[in-house]
Amino acid sequence: MDDAGVPWSELPPEIWPAVGKHLHTYIDVLRFRSVCRSWRSSLPPFTQTSPPLPLRFPSPYISANLSVDAFLSQTIIYRLAPLNHEPSPNVSSSSSPPPRNGRLVKVEKSELGKMRFLHPLSKQIIRCNLEDLSQGHNELNLLDLRMDELAVSYSLKYSDTTCVPGISKIVVFPNSSGSDVKDCTIIAVFECGKLGFARSGDEKWTLIDEQNFHYDDVIVYNQQYYTVDRWGTVFWIDSSMRLVQFSPPLIGLGHHKHLVECGGELLVIDRFLDKERHFQPAIAAVDDAEQQQHHFMIPVQRPPYSSLPKAVDFKAYKLDQEWGTWVELKNLGNRSIILGNDCCFSIEASEFEGCKKNCVYYTDVTEDAFSKRSRSRVFDVEGKRIGNILGYPGRMIGIFNTPPIWLSKSIPPLKDILFGSTHRHEN
Repeated sequence: MDDAGVPWSELPPEIWPAVGKHLHTYIDVLRFRSVCRSWRSSLPPFTQTSPPLPLRFPSPYISANLSVDAFLSQTIIYRLAPLNHEPSPNVSSSSSPPPRNGRLVKVEKSELGKMRFLHPLSKQIIRCNLEDLSQGHNELNLLDLRMDELAVSYSLKYSDTTCVPGISKIVVFPNSSGSDVKDCTIIAVFECGKLGFARSGDEKWTLIDEQNFHYDDVIVYNQQYYTVDRWGTVFWIDSSMRLVQFSPPLIGLGHHKHLVECGGELLVIDRFLDKERHFQPAIAAVDDAEQQQHHFMIPVQRPPYSSLPKAVDFKAYKLDQEWGTWVELKNLGNRSIILGNDCCFSIEASEFEGCKKNCVYYTDVTEDAFSKRSRSRVFDVEGKRIGNILGYPGRMIGIFNTPPIWLSKSIPPLKDILFGSTHRHEN
């Protein structure tokens, strides 16, 4: 096998724009433009997030006497790994599997280009001890790394960067980079089970369904927006914010449903708890008692951690669309599922250090503005057992380790490299 590099720069020029128009992430555009000068001149820099940030939305908790703005914050989850520059001489690089040295890196970007690392399963900030960093490692060349975007999530924050409480999940509608700001809508599932939306520039939120207050999750799948209620009925949300039933109710009797794309399929993950979930009493967001049922409720302080429900089992289902029935999956194959607090997705387990296939990684507590505690766990689908990620057989900690030292040393330039920011924020 010839080890010489592929002469990408010699491809016909008419192919370059055709390839470039299918690149939708900053990392892909950066790699394309790094091939050679001709490729770089054929495609402009990726200068816009999807949607462009910051975007201002109303807080869900408003009344006639109170109006507070909230801002949309974007989080991107990457698979990040150093490139292997020494492939086996007997195995071609195209046929060899990706090395098992990938890490999940969760990067949050907010207004003015600010960024920070978060734990992949939660919203907890990862703080690096800069005093322990050696000298001479203050640059990061992404051409030396394999960096793949896995998922994007959003959250609402106040101007002081604290999260708007009581929100379980947010998706952006539409989510294409060419979307006009005035057309941007966010759809949210609240901890109380309500499903609502707000458009950029609105003064208040609107309920999508004023009858069912038991929604668990919302997801973008194949450019369509889906939501699921606690009985496992999946609906798709049309452009007029109306619900259309997509599936029958799920037979499972679990307590919380998650929507996940896994291997191109839309799955429902049914989480079983050791006790029922109870939404705590809340402060009404409006003064008129007759209108309170149509508005959102301000969540109050959570109960002690020990009294919150814990997961005891998980089951995965996919819909047989021909027969309109749910089919339980006994095995996830080589994939594993990540149930984050603000984003659910699946990964190829063989591409990550310390990751075991056919597992569900999750936290026991949904972290919000009032609760900062969460326990990272792993559920073995085949063995039907739950363990802590720390100390679980097979070095499960690897995939969720804090950023490796070669990444931590490069935090300052990484902000500019990832997002192309030219702004500087002064506190």
